[in-house]
Amino acid sequence: MDADAGLHGGERKVRFDLAAWLARFGTIVSLGVLLVVFSLARSDVFPTVDNLLNIMNQVSILGTMAFGLTVCLVMGLFDLSIAAMATLGGYVATFLLVTYPDSVGVPLAVIVSLGVAAIIGIGNGLIVSYLGISAFIATLATGSIITGAMLGISNSKTIITGIPDEFMIIGQGAVYGVSNPIIIMLAIGLILWLLLEHTQLGRHLYAIGGSAEASRLSGIAVKRYAPIALAICALCAGLGGLMAASVLGAGRPQGVGDTYLLNAFAAVFIGASSLRPGKFHIVGTLIGVMLIGVINNGLSILGVPTYWQYIVQGVLLIVALFSAGLLTMRRR
Repeated sequence: MDADAGLHGGERKVRFDLAAWLARFGTIVSLGVLLVVFSLARSDVFPTVDNLLNIMNQVSILGTMAFGLTVCLVMGLFDLSIAAMATLGGYVATFLLVTYPDSVGVPLAVIVSLGVAAIIGIGNGLIVSYLGISAFIATLATGSIITGAMLGISNSKTIITGIPDEFMIIGQGAVYGVSNPIIIMLAIGLILWLLLEHTQLGRHLYAIGGSAEASRLSGIAVKRYAPIALAICALCAGLGGLMAASVLGAGRPQGVGDTYLLNAFAAVFIGASSLRPGKFHIVGTLIGVMLIGVINNGLSILGVPTYWQYIVQGVLLIVALFSAGLLTMRRR
């Protein structure tokens, strides 16, 4: 009896769980399948080093913003101000460079721009932690305030002249054939991966996201962490907007970050169904970002209408969330 039970128990342990495997690796498999399909469909264009670098360059701003958003979502905080924060990041830098060309150089303009974004992010965190307002509402309100302030200060005029070439290098320069935006995105991703996976701060952020009450009872000062997470998210959004301004060679007071808002959330949630289903993490976000980039690039190369890109992204997001949710329910 005991021997049979042990034998049957061993059989149960080695049985392959297809649903769990798909929940963990399905997104990566989907990315691989898309790469193969697009490569076969346009073997002369898609599977080239130049096109791979082009895909990464196209998603570099999205990736930078999505990495910052990942830190917030690890804590369970939704930051809807990232679109406005991206617009602010690009406009503040170009405004300073054009308005004070003799006293403000590119490094100072970048520091001030990112500093303003980080300070606003800290303000969001203080509102969430100490006033008890949900991050969803607080950041939505902050985004609206930023948008209105930017339009008022700029008189709704885009800055298109007087921007120095040194600023353009941020978005248009390259190192050994790899564009600066790609390098910036990967550097931010590496820094935040190390922060979340290999520091006490990261462990506390994950613990609070799992259960704020349990974290508080274990001695973690929970209220201190929302300002940190939202500041990191705001800084990354501001950096993304600064990169966009450098690529465009213009400082726009409205609409720069709007195109990245939904895709950033989509990338992070798609990533939460990769490798560690149900948990937000930087590697997963990178997979989500690349999946969106490959879809957009591949469909464009094939001449598929743009609206199909949005449809496919929406379907992928639903499938990713469903697979992660299914595995979570089965574990319970």
